[in-house]
Amino acid sequence: MDLSGMRDLAVSLAKEAGELAVAEAATVEAVPKGATGDVVTHVDHEAERRIIAGILAAYPDHCVLGEESGQHGDPGAEYRWLVDPLDGTNNYVLGIGSYGVCITACRGEQPAVAVVHDSVGRHSYAAVTGSGATRDAVPISMASPGPLIRETVSWLQGYGVSRDDPFRRRTFDRLERSCRRVLRTWSPSIDWGLVATGKVAGLVAYRNEAWDLLGGALVACEAGAQMRTSGDGDVVLVAHPTVIDELAELIDG
Repeated sequence: MDLSGMRDLAVSLAKEAGELAVAEAATVEAVPKGATGDVVTHVDHEAERRIIAGILAAYPDHCVLGEESGQHGDPGAEYRWLVDPLDGTNNYVLGIGSYGVCITACRGEQPAVAVVHDSVGRHSYAAVTGSGATRDAVPISMASPGPLIRETVSWLQGYGVSRDDPFRRRTFDRLERSCRRVLRTWSPSIDWGLVATGKVAGLVAYRNEAWDLLGGALVACEAGAQMRTSGDGDVVLVAHPTVIDELAELIDG
């Protein structure tokens, strides 16, 4: 399988979805989705339709799992794509320019190709497993941070995490006391780009959905970050190797 070709297709489709979102931002209307405060728009649906159509036109024997429309293609396929067509929809409908696109191709359970796209900034972060990461086709490497007390760490959580979740409350408090700043963009595509370029020293993801997690983690790790996952899979840490032990101690403590 030509993984570089899959990456190039994912970049192209993510850019198209991002341009659609930017073009429709002034007139978009949100509809409630589920009981956890999430929302959806016509842009989510149309961007996902275009991405899925593009993937299956190029790779008809692959499977695609879209956040909005579910599964397309053979569930037993060797390659399965995960698509979040408008990552950060709540930001989008509020007029906040932090939203993007996440596209990941997995072989079995492991991500092989990933793109996270910043729609407003028009930057695409991409990776092929074992081949490094790029920003707009230029290789990137995560810069070495200082101690966490002088660095920013991103926090991601899934929409199913309640406000009273004890782990969330305890861990977020520890991070705020031990880091310079804890960033919550509510748009993982934005956070992963910041991690991969070293703008933030690390990221804590708690009970996140696969399409927001697996691809971004691949991009960050191919840029030089390390990843650790809790035994139950609920917590994923991705950080520069020089601070990941310090970050893990905060989480475990």
